[in-house]
Amino acid sequence: MMTNAANIHSCCVREILLVLCCALLSGSTYGQTVSGQPTRGIYEANNANVAHAIAKLKSGDFAGADVDMIRRGKAVQAIPILKEQFTRIHDPLEKAQIASALIKLGDNDETYWDFLAKLEASVIDAPDFWSYDPQGKLVPGPTPEFIAWVKSSKLSPTEMGEWPQYWLPGPVGALGLTGDSRAIPLLRQALSSPNHMIEAVAATGLAEIQDKDSIPFIVEACKKAPVEAAAAIAESLVYFDDADAQRAVDTYVPKDRAKILREAKAQGKKTPWGY
Repeated sequence: MMTNAANIHSCCVREILLVLCCALLSGSTYGQTVSGQPTRGIYEANNANVAHAIAKLKSGDFAGADVDMIRRGKAVQAIPILKEQFTRIHDPLEKAQIASALIKLGDNDETYWDFLAKLEASVIDAPDFWSYDPQGKLVPGPTPEFIAWVKSSKLSPTEMGEWPQYWLPGPVGALGLTGDSRAIPLLRQALSSPNHMIEAVAATGLAEIQDKDSIPFIVEACKKAPVEAAAAIAESLVYFDDADAQRAVDTYVPKDRAKILREAKAQGKKTPWGY
């Protein structure tokens, strides 16, 4: 069983996976409840919801959830509007969401890929927000190293908002959401980040792309990480139909949590970010 601190850490990692869709830590809208039990049909990418999201995008009064709806709904008709909003907004993570959606929808303008790659490169060396005791258990942050990094980063604390520890993995997750094979080497690089949440989101992105060749890299990251961080990183391995990946899940992920994830996969959640 995980300690309370580990549960907090694992929840934080799962929540950040939703940041890419919601632009904030919003809870359970996209296929998971906070308790980890899978849900379906809460916010499906049907015609009505996609049309509503496009209308909000046109108005300029939209959220990350609307961009994600367009992405999941494969609404290529929204590409011109997404491109317009990309030039209009200034928040780096919001721009990353839009760039990710444009790539997923098939836009070939290198502007969006270059933006994501540069933003990811600017965060992967960030220190961990948390520290860990000798038993590998989470110790609440922020660490002095993290505070110093935020102050010295090219990304200002204002840009990263009130919760930079949750903001930083966002650009890494945006790469995974593109589904583009060009993200694979960048996500593998992020598996060596000193920030374990970034490592977990990178592993999730590789699972979303279903790059089986990355399984050994994810397992190696688990081996090097503290116990409770390793559990969060290893959750991505549930989504690979591979014996080595599943053995690593059994090694690093608590049994109750692994059971929830595997049940969700059996019910249709074939990748971390979608059914």
